Amino acid sequence: MTKIFNGFNVDSLPGDQFQKTVLLIAPPVYDTQYWSQWSQPYGLLRIAALLKKHHYKRLDLFDFMEVHEGNRIHQHRINTGESYAEREEPSRPIQPHRITKPGDPDTLELFRYHFGKTWQEFDAWLDEKEFTPNRPPDEIWVSAVMTYWWESVRDLIARLRRRFGSKPLIILGGIYPTLVPHHAAEFTQPDIVVAGEVAEANDLWTDLSLYETPPNYAIITPSRGCPYNCAYCAQRAINEGRIKVHFRSVDDIYAEMRDKYERFGIQDFAFYADFLLWDFEDNLLPLLERIAATKDAIFRIYAPEGLDVRFLSQSQRLVDALKAAHLQKVYLPCESIDDEYVRKLNRKHVKLQHFVDAARMCEKAGFRLRNLEVNAFLLYGLPEESVDRVVKSILFVSEIVGSIIPMLFTPVPSTGIYQQYLPYIQSRGWDRDLHMLNGKLFPFLEMNEGSVADYIDLQRLMFALNTHYRSHSFQVFGETNVSASFRENMRNGFEAFINEYKQVA
Repeated sequence: MTKIFNGFNVDSLPGDQFQKTVLLIAPPVYDTQYWSQWSQPYGLLRIAALLKKHHYKRLDLFDFMEVHEGNRIHQHRINTGESYAEREEPSRPIQPHRITKPGDPDTLELFRYHFGKTWQEFDAWLDEKEFTPNRPPDEIWVSAVMTYWWESVRDLIARLRRRFGSKPLIILGGIYPTLVPHHAAEFTQPDIVVAGEVAEANDLWTDLSLYETPPNYAIITPSRGCPYNCAYCAQRAINEGRIKVHFRSVDDIYAEMRDKYERFGIQDFAFYADFLLWDFEDNLLPLLERIAATKDAIFRIYAPEGLDVRFLSQSQRLVDALKAAHLQKVYLPCESIDDEYVRKLNRKHVKLQHFVDAARMCEKAGFRLRNLEVNAFLLYGLPEESVDRVVKSILFVSEIVGSIIPMLFTPVPSTGIYQQYLPYIQSRGWDRDLHMLNGKLFPFLEMNEGSVADYIDLQRLMFALNTHYRSHSFQVFGETNVSASFRENMRNGFEAFINEYKQVA
């Protein structure tokens, strides 16, 4: 019987900690696409540091998503809806996921993949480490991230049960069990579901020593919490309702970076925080200035989740400090160019002008526009959106920064939008089949204006506008004769000329 814990504490577990052996696992990913950069299981690596602090006898880590520099993460096709708890290979022929819309003749076919190391590699590694049915680990800690990746967690735990029986205590933590603990308990069946934080591990440094080959980057978590509650964001549930932002000290963060550089040679650090720029004058800014002043090591920093444009646009000093501290790329969120629509997403503190000002300030600081140094996250696939609004947003952000990162919307359990459309979700059984809420599968296609072909074309348009030649993307609203001619031909009736020949063909 699975137990669900809130406010979990390691001391609540049975047994002598000095004698315990532990296996920590980051599962594979089942998805149609996967971006493996910055995929380090930093929550699990903080748990490892916590268990060492409690003097556990032995810790071993198996990270399915580990990939070494210069290599690509392994992937192979699998079938949608098929379990791999007892099989290594998918049934043949492998079938794609088919996305359709009633009354729409078009179909989008997307193959699903197992991303990460294979089950055979995992079994061989267990054998090598001598984790046998007669010598199982005392505890197995499994981390789970996206709610729509839950099936690989189910298969992993089932395979562990098949190998070890009920002997090890299996503990599941992470974002997925935090947001839907009862789903995790029912469908993946660990012994313990950790719903929420393990508070004692929050400020610990990630333990990278468990990797046989140290990674070439590290993830830094400088703060937790956010005062806002955007309709698509689950941070409030993840942080147990915390409104006040909790900060680590600048000294502690910098000491962690120095330690990872000196022990592992790491120079690349990705900053993950619920609101990285909150109270930046007392927190992030002093850290950036210390990084920039470092003479004996060059740290390169990254902010993969983006920088809030309102706060970024408040301070040229902050933007200059990001450049001086070797921020490699800037990601600016732009959910829509319609301020009223953005307010409906409960992002009342952000306006389009903040996005424009932030982009201009980035350029002033030395970040180059139109060549992938400054990028715009564009959210689309939201329920009841119009194609025209998305197209206008695409053209606008392309003009301002020149590089668009398409972000397909996923309704995350516990968020405002998820609750608002829960009847729609439940009517399709997707509150159980959470993998169907993956944004790449266009879960709100039926209620949106766009057809299957429209959504494919939105992606084509973004990719086309991102295309670079001689370090620059084409500027539709630029000042060259070509830009002017392009715009003129879009409105002067040239379409009729083309259509004459299309009809003849």
